[in-house]
Amino acid sequence: MVKVRLAVQYSGCCFLNINTRIVVSEFSRHKRKIMKYISCLMLLFFTLDSNAADICAEKQQFRIEYSRCLDQQIETMQRDLTTWENNHLIQLQEIAEKTGRTDPLKVFKRSRQSFKQYSTDHCRWQYLALIPDSNAGASAYKKCMINQLEQQIDILSKITY
Repeated sequence: MVKVRLAVQYSGCCFLNINTRIVVSEFSRHKRKIMKYISCLMLLFFTLDSNAADICAEKQQFRIEYSRCLDQQIETMQRDLTTWENNHLIQLQEIAEKTGRTDPLKVFKRSRQSFKQYSTDHCRWQYLALIPDSNAGASAYKKCMINQLEQQIDILSKITY
């Protein structure tokens, strides 16, 4: 037996003092519930308090360090966005199981793909506009991606079911 005890209250994830005994062989039955708890905990760890582009501003005079800092911020924010998306996927799957309506889940999955394509294209034209100076173009692209990711995370964090 594995004993799980969580106390989490964060952005639509409300699990207060849940004390569940799970037999290892029944893990698959409780998998979705455990994944929901894990995703909510991850949200707590990955949420950023300040603008990610501002974190790298002090390194702007050193091109390589600045570029690496922006890359790290993008990677962190992409993980954060994935966590939010997975949280919504789990909730939408539960809604689909309860109601039998899978349309919200399908549309959400499609919107994820559309957002990725839009973000890439939106930031790419900014890079291409500055192409003779590839460093300035790369920085513009990365800052744009950071802004896109921040906005999407903010939107997903405010959605409740």
